[in-house]
Amino acid sequence: MEEQTLKILLAIFSTSTLIFATWLKIQSDKIREIKSKLSDKKYQTYHEILSILFDLISQTKKIKSISEDEILLRILNIKRDLILYGNDKMVNKFFEWENNQVKTAYRLWNWAELAAIARKDMGNRWTKINADKILRSLFKSKEEYMEFKKEFILP
Repeated sequence: MEEQTLKILLAIFSTSTLIFATWLKIQSDKIREIKSKLSDKKYQTYHEILSILFDLISQTKKIKSISEDEILLRILNIKRDLILYGNDKMVNKFFEWENNQVKTAYRLWNWAELAAIARKDMGNRWTKINADKILRSLFKSKEEYMEFKKEFILP
């Protein structure tokens, strides 16, 4: 009778373990799927931030025309999505950008910082690309960039 009891207990334990392992796998898959969806939304939001930056630059260079209403709507959508999906550093940098609307050059610097933070947040943890390098890429020459930086960014 004792051997029979052990077999029953072993069967119950094995079944319970299998059920628990299956449940754990299902939960793990759900979490992975949620993280993937969040990562996709974050990527789309960060992509839109950079798209607006380049659209504004194109508009400044008279390559493309975008209405102010369209830009404002896109920025509102970005803010909504950033609050939901962005990390704290990114959200705070975006709010800093909003608070510095009057200072054109500083606003551009903030966009470059947003791009650098987005790169890190999207998996480029040890990236060497920073706001300075990103902003420099928007100018024709290093000299032109240094003049801009000296005049508008550096104290």
